[in-house]
Amino acid sequence: MHQFRDPIHGFIDVSPDEKKIIDSAPFQRLRHIKQLATTYLVYHGAEHTRFGHSLGVMHLVTKAYESALANYKDLHGQELFDEPEKKWYRQILRLIALTHDLGHAPFSHASEALFEDGLGHEDFTKKILCETEIAEYIKSIGRNFCKANGLSDKYNITPELIWLIYGEKNPELDPRYIMPDFKFLKGFMDSELDCDKMDYLLRDSHYCGVNYGRYDMNRLLSSLNVYKDETCSIMQLAINHSGIHALEEFIIARYFMFIQVYFHKTRRFLDNLLIKSIADILPNRRYPLDINSYLELDDSAILHRIKENYETSSHAKKFVDRSIMTCAYDTGTHSDSKDNQTYAFVLRELRNNLDCELFEDHPYKPAHKIHDIPFYEMYNDESSKGIPIIKTHLKHPADILSESVLLKSLKDKPINVKRIYVEKCYEEAAKDIVKKFMNTEGESDG
Repeated sequence: MHQFRDPIHGFIDVSPDEKKIIDSAPFQRLRHIKQLATTYLVYHGAEHTRFGHSLGVMHLVTKAYESALANYKDLHGQELFDEPEKKWYRQILRLIALTHDLGHAPFSHASEALFEDGLGHEDFTKKILCETEIAEYIKSIGRNFCKANGLSDKYNITPELIWLIYGEKNPELDPRYIMPDFKFLKGFMDSELDCDKMDYLLRDSHYCGVNYGRYDMNRLLSSLNVYKDETCSIMQLAINHSGIHALEEFIIARYFMFIQVYFHKTRRFLDNLLIKSIADILPNRRYPLDINSYLELDDSAILHRIKENYETSSHAKKFVDRSIMTCAYDTGTHSDSKDNQTYAFVLRELRNNLDCELFEDHPYKPAHKIHDIPFYEMYNDESSKGIPIIKTHLKHPADILSESVLLKSLKDKPINVKRIYVEKCYEEAAKDIVKKFMNTEGESDG
């Protein structure tokens, strides 16, 4: 067993076979893909990468899986899976978590607008899983797993199986897909309670030097359980009622991180400038489709080429020189129709009175996407929507909406900000125009 020392989770154990994946060139590339794009130019500590995050998610998904199964056994007096299945699913989950971010473009989500139409980083993750050296390492893990546990090929693990469970759009159509088990497994990585979010909230907070994304991780993990209906058609990651407050803290943490970090006004401007700078250096202004050419691109390679383009691209020059426009006006976090009307009037005033470039930005996150949680919906057995809240004295789970007044208050509150930026030399003039307009509006309202 090998160990990685992580600033968030302490020691992270990996098997020799898993370490082969980590040591591979496609995975090592993640050392040079920043988790938060240009945020390091605002919060200078935010130099962390997809490499550490991927290890952290693998560590957390293991703990979450084991905790949920242990709590299920304590509640029902029997195991959720037999021993071979339990071990098989554990190894599958670890591989999904370890490889889930392999396809990220340079600077992560910030530059995804430069993919060919209809493609996302997940499409490149699939290619890396199935078309690079990692495919053979996963197959080797599958063979060794079956041999070490004396199991048949039924328990084999392949890159195609990993993708079927985690990334396939309509996996239920594949005869290899096991319902509801595989859907349950995916919940640990892509759901209301997934370990991807659990890791990046703590990791982003740590490296940005803020407290907004912190929550009681150990309490949340220890509260995880499994809801399985009587027909065995539903198997869903759930939470014990005793963990409600940890869940609330978890959701609020992501809400604050969006407001204070992910949608930070300077970071948003720099991300936009970065996209334009990268587009200027790419053939056809798009990332290559060839997986080998794509894997040659990381943050360092992109920054080098942007600097080479300094004299010929105005965007590159501005990015390298960190020429940041100033936010002269914003609507606030939860703008409504009235705020939007005021925004339009302010924009008109600035255009009419300033002879300079304006930049508009509209960060938006729907209320139910603040944590990808449909907490605005009551839990429903048939649809499997909502978060099942396990109460030992009830036959059926409760739902988060009825259990949390705090989260219920957020259900109609999307993050909806509109901002207007001006060149720095016009900052004072722009703010005077805005101030004069707003005071006039206030007087007319009165």
